[in-house]
Amino acid sequence: MNKNEAKPRRKVVMLTLTENCNLSCVYCFEKAKTKKVMDIQIAKDAIKFEFQNSEGFDEIEIDLFGGEPTLCIDVIKELVEWTYNQSFSKPYIFFLETNGTLVHGEFQKWLQSNKEYVRAGISLDGTPETHNKNRSNSYKDIDIDFFRKTYPNQSVRMTINSKTINNLSNDIIHLHDLGFEEVIATFAFGIDWDLNNVKHFLIIELEKLCDFYLEHPELKECSIFDMDLSKVLQKDKSIEKWCGTGTSMISYAIDGSKYPCQVFQPNTLPEFQAKNLCEIDIRQITDFCDPECSTCKIESICPTCYGMNYIQTGNFLTKDKQLCEIVKIRAMATSYLRAKQIEIGIKKFSPNVMFQTIEAIKMIQNTF
Repeated sequence: MNKNEAKPRRKVVMLTLTENCNLSCVYCFEKAKTKKVMDIQIAKDAIKFEFQNSEGFDEIEIDLFGGEPTLCIDVIKELVEWTYNQSFSKPYIFFLETNGTLVHGEFQKWLQSNKEYVRAGISLDGTPETHNKNRSNSYKDIDIDFFRKTYPNQSVRMTINSKTINNLSNDIIHLHDLGFEEVIATFAFGIDWDLNNVKHFLIIELEKLCDFYLEHPELKECSIFDMDLSKVLQKDKSIEKWCGTGTSMISYAIDGSKYPCQVFQPNTLPEFQAKNLCEIDIRQITDFCDPECSTCKIESICPTCYGMNYIQTGNFLTKDKQLCEIVKIRAMATSYLRAKQIEIGIKKFSPNVMFQTIEAIKMIQNTF
């Protein structure tokens, strides 16, 4: 894309093909798993509706979600091939988020022959030891080379769990060593983080990662350090929405019901909360701040999950505060990494952003 061209506006349509899964990951937020599967006609109708009602968007991403969506391989094949044979006018891509354990043999061949329309990304939590602790001893069942070679530009996703955080740097370095350029590493929501024990290990592990990325400037940093420090100094105190929930994203449950994102679905939410979702109209909100966070220096760069907020607090704008200390440690580590990169000369910014970043580094270091 020409750097002067506007980024295409993308609508994300999530289809929960099944509430079933062949693993039992220790941090899974989908508590009410069932054997239910989305009827193929519901999936087709959802796609048709979104193409016909996507004014304001240039392209559509159709996420095939679960549970584990590859338990529904026949549905996936039929849905992709049916969509290809329609006359939809907008560009689209299917994205398959999978644990990878069932992607073998004929399905691999099918994915390779359809990679123009389907991308697949795996969830891999790092070294075999960590992954197996978190994800049902499944490391050996994943053909990692298939994903890396078939989708060389696709990121790998890992979830950071409190019980394995003392191996975090090794886990991320392992994923880079496997050949993945981009590692999306997110801290698990909805678990007991036991911060008194976790903070010590997290600081040590992030220090190791900072040293690693300073020694390997050719690598893209994992998402832990994806913090735009210059935003800390923004004068406008209103907070932009963190993700596309309820605006550029829509999630279809297996019965065809629509939700702001997959976290709001009944297999995640307690029943009484799911019934109240009709009262939420995210499109009418202009400021996504949490009043309790208004005095926090890094509020503007603090990530949030509106679904988890809703589960934990009953209000999707009131943050689940469990991760506050972790975000502060992330900000400290990122400010240290940026300072060293600027000092060494391996990070380039425009003069204005450079000034803002340096001032933000000072403020974060002096505050935390």
